[in-house]
Amino acid sequence: MSNIVLDSSAVLAMILKEPGGDRVEALLDAILQGRSNEVAISSANWCEILTRLQRSPVFLTPEELAGILGGVELLPLDRAGAERAAQLSLTAPHLSLGDRVCLALASLRGATAWTTDKLWSKVKLGVRIELLR
Repeated sequence: MSNIVLDSSAVLAMILKEPGGDRVEALLDAILQGRSNEVAISSANWCEILTRLQRSPVFLTPEELAGILGGVELLPLDRAGAERAAQLSLTAPHLSLGDRVCLALASLRGATAWTTDKLWSKVKLGVRIELLR
């Protein structure tokens, strides 16, 4: 069983058939087969994915994205998450808001954040990170 928070870069790697995307695809298959649980994504990362795909040949509607990410819990940014994301800006000011929200959510859930962003591994963030490529 897993406790994972997906970064937008991980989901985009899967959708755009980039390196590391196969691991996300396998995770989603495991969810459908009941072999994985507690996989989440923040609403901020959801927005990043949809925004990026609007500029891509692979355009997806929100409904299509929801179909692809079936079984992944979509979580809003609440006060605790916003405060933790803001706190992360002190130690990692170079990270985007979406990055910090993903990391905050992973921190609050005691989860591992899955990303393709190598920059995350260069900063001590106090969050377990799985670098997909």
